[in-house]
Amino acid sequence: MIIGGSPKSGTTVIAALLAKAVGAQFSNDPFWHVLYHDAKDFLLPDILEGRLTVDEFINRFGAYFQARIIKDPDFAFLYPQLKARFPQSQQVFIVRDPRDNIRSILNRLKIPGNLRELEPEDNFIPSSQKGWRAIVDGRGLAISRGNYISRLSQRWCLGTRQYFDAKSSIHLVRYEDFVADKVGVIEQLADDLGLAVVNDISGEVDKQFQPRGDRNAVLENFFGRENLRIIEATCAKPMSAFGYAAGA
Repeated sequence: MIIGGSPKSGTTVIAALLAKAVGAQFSNDPFWHVLYHDAKDFLLPDILEGRLTVDEFINRFGAYFQARIIKDPDFAFLYPQLKARFPQSQQVFIVRDPRDNIRSILNRLKIPGNLRELEPEDNFIPSSQKGWRAIVDGRGLAISRGNYISRLSQRWCLGTRQYFDAKSSIHLVRYEDFVADKVGVIEQLADDLGLAVVNDISGEVDKQFQPRGDRNAVLENFFGRENLRIIEATCAKPMSAFGYAAGA
């Protein structure tokens, strides 16, 4: 099972609970493990820009691809290559409203949402945080225009593209549906994937798998009117397709 989405979209909790429910091994975030423990570099941009292939990455770091369930949010950009390498695999895409998704990323990085741009002297993302720098900058995705909110919005849109291109073969989970019924959504996902539920996860669903953002933040207060407008304008079409209303 290949699970992708966006950073801070719920991929970790959903993949971990699915693995627990079906009694499967779970491999979490290969790109980040390679960054911190192996290559000391964030290699997703190398793949996206053609300097490294998915096959080469997997051959080099194969230990992270041995589990039955493998999750990395940035797999959202690599579904076709991963399907070619693992033709029998099933794929899952997890989506979250981009306004909350981007707010949660910025909460994680302690970056305000209402700035015009990130100035180097503010040092919000130290050079040691290569993965987050690549994400906020949009590295590897030919994203160069606009401020940091625009870049994160474009990245969210690009992360949805491969789902829409092949949605008949990729299972969708909306993070908001998961929050509303955690056990039910995990059990339905397991059923959709043809996996038998063998463990009760009801006592696990409120466990915190990632640092929690400020879900109670008023979006216009957090982003300011202009940055919120940028998100809603940039992401309007996929937002509508996923059922996320503008101005909500």
